[in-house]
Amino acid sequence: MSAIMAAPRFSILRLSLPPDEAWTELAWIGFSAGYAVAGSGVSPLAELPAADELEILLPACRVSMHRLELPVNAGKHLDALVRQALEDRLLGDRDDALAVPGPPQGTERRVWVCRRSWLESALERLAAAGHYAARLIPEYELLPEREDAAVHAAAAGGTIFRTVSGLFGIVGNEAALARLAPGETLQRVEDLARRPCPPDCRGLPAALARFASQRLDLRPLRAAGVLLAVSAALALLGTAAHWRHLENRVARLQHEIRQTFAAAYPGTPIIDPILQWESKQRESTQARDDALDTAVAFAARLKIPLRPRAVEVSEAGVRLTLTDSDAAQFKSSLEALGKPEQMPAGPGFTQFNYRLEREQ
Repeated sequence: MSAIMAAPRFSILRLSLPPDEAWTELAWIGFSAGYAVAGSGVSPLAELPAADELEILLPACRVSMHRLELPVNAGKHLDALVRQALEDRLLGDRDDALAVPGPPQGTERRVWVCRRSWLESALERLAAAGHYAARLIPEYELLPEREDAAVHAAAAGGTIFRTVSGLFGIVGNEAALARLAPGETLQRVEDLARRPCPPDCRGLPAALARFASQRLDLRPLRAAGVLLAVSAALALLGTAAHWRHLENRVARLQHEIRQTFAAAYPGTPIIDPILQWESKQRESTQARDDALDTAVAFAARLKIPLRPRAVEVSEAGVRLTLTDSDAAQFKSSLEALGKPEQMPAGPGFTQFNYRLEREQ
């Protein structure tokens, strides 16, 4: 019985992109998280190993490097400044040129340029097969930086080199390199494609962002999740404090209502002070209405031109305060209304008290 072994999965898979566009298979190298080589091979597109991240190694013959004097703090104007600086250096269709600036090195930047249509065609084929690039690495970037020797390595289309002064290029052979770097020691780099990615090598440029990894990485969302949880907790605490404040206010208002009711109607048992207060107000309004009815009925019966000094009306009757002269002049008419009780009301005044029953 043969054992079935699972296909390996690498932390990083580096694909070497061929210069031509008619490729049917790709050379690959698998790395662990620390860039230790864990496997290598050549496979058709549909049989490439699985990996957490995908790097694309761009052949030197398809990429040119330019050293440009650019402002350190170019900001959002960097791309426009790069296009302007490259205007006199590029041949062919400039709209098809993709320029990727590297990090600033003093007042200089290394800018890598390749054909957009060639690169996008390769990335689209990879994406269609479920392989999404995380980084693009020109072969030149893997050359080590030496202060005592010009380094070079074999590449598709010739020999790539990096001089002590930081110049990059591609030549047909080492003899041509010796003429370009006279007096410099030449050091050959073996297995260039197996070297780790340099720390300052950037990911995909914004123009190629759609070819980035489609896997959902929840790690950047953790901080947002924590912040959202803290915000929700603070909002809940604020709501609870607000409701507690409202509850205290309601309790104080209820206590004040009970005290006001007890002061206005002493001796009345308090059950629901608000409802009881409304009931007392209705009773008071009814009493005022009854007293008004009594006054209207009394005035309808009184047909003499009286000008009383005071009139007090209640449900039980009417109390008139008249001058002594009016009391004497209209005495018979006043007594005919119901035999009132007469009593002095001070010097020069007489009071008549009538107890009248309302007419039905």
